[in-house]
Amino acid sequence: MIFLGIDTSCYTTSIAAVDENGNVLSDQRKLLNVPDGQRGLRQSEGFYQHVNALPTLYEKLLGEIDERPQCICVSATPRACQGSYMPVFYAGVRMAEMVSQALGIKLYMSDHQRGHVMAALSGCALKQDKFIAVHLSGGTTEILNVEIMKNQPECALISGTGDISAGQLLDRLGVKMGFSFPAGRFMDELAISHEGRRIRIPSYADSEKCSFSGTETAALRALNNGVDKTTVAEGVMFAVCEALSKLIYNAALKTGVFDVLITGGVASSKYLRAHLQSILGEQYAGIKVYFTQPRLSSDNAVGTALLARARYTYLTKGE
Repeated sequence: MIFLGIDTSCYTTSIAAVDENGNVLSDQRKLLNVPDGQRGLRQSEGFYQHVNALPTLYEKLLGEIDERPQCICVSATPRACQGSYMPVFYAGVRMAEMVSQALGIKLYMSDHQRGHVMAALSGCALKQDKFIAVHLSGGTTEILNVEIMKNQPECALISGTGDISAGQLLDRLGVKMGFSFPAGRFMDELAISHEGRRIRIPSYADSEKCSFSGTETAALRALNNGVDKTTVAEGVMFAVCEALSKLIYNAALKTGVFDVLITGGVASSKYLRAHLQSILGEQYAGIKVYFTQPRLSSDNAVGTALLARARYTYLTKGE
């Protein structure tokens, strides 16, 4: 059996297929094109690029599967909460509706955040039904209380950013340094390559929220004062790790859950993977952090296809 997923985020057009065992049969993606110097796209431009990319990606996917899918799932909203809405996701919804009608298969609606969690779970050793998820992406920094119910993750917000997200911080500073958007991977490469003394760049976090606007201001001031990009990038990445460690610790105390899944595009960061667990280990023993492979951290439709499989399996077999 084959299950399809579609996700059209602010960064990537994605379509994927998995089999009944959760193996990935096809994983097609196309990054949205953002002109140099810009820090993102208008929703209308993102929608237009998705509409143009989806037919080609779907054609490629069809070349990699050999039977009719059982069902399809699409990310219809950013999150599973009232009022969650972004026009870019409707490009995926319209494509999924057409595929569903053309093939005569069931269409399930889900959300982008749940797809991230599902994809990350598929590629790591975390097996518990209750855990904390940290969703780090271009527009999101959220700590979630997650429970697997009816074969899929149900996410409740614990805490998050009070201003800009970690991804926005990295993108803004990276573009300021001359990198193309999204700039997180360039900031990560700089931070990883840093040698020597670390500069102190502040961040803030308590039990309910974190803040990165002061981090951005301090980093810009350092750049304007002639501090080299590599040193600034490393200081910023360390500040992000410190803020996240405090949020995670407070979430663990609040929930009594100590298994933590990191997902979202920022979770691809080599620096984050190298430092977050060590910072937590030094200060908050007992918390276990799980990362998935980088390709399953970034925006993708693999998690959405796995949600299609999960929904179908639960409704037809009760599993």
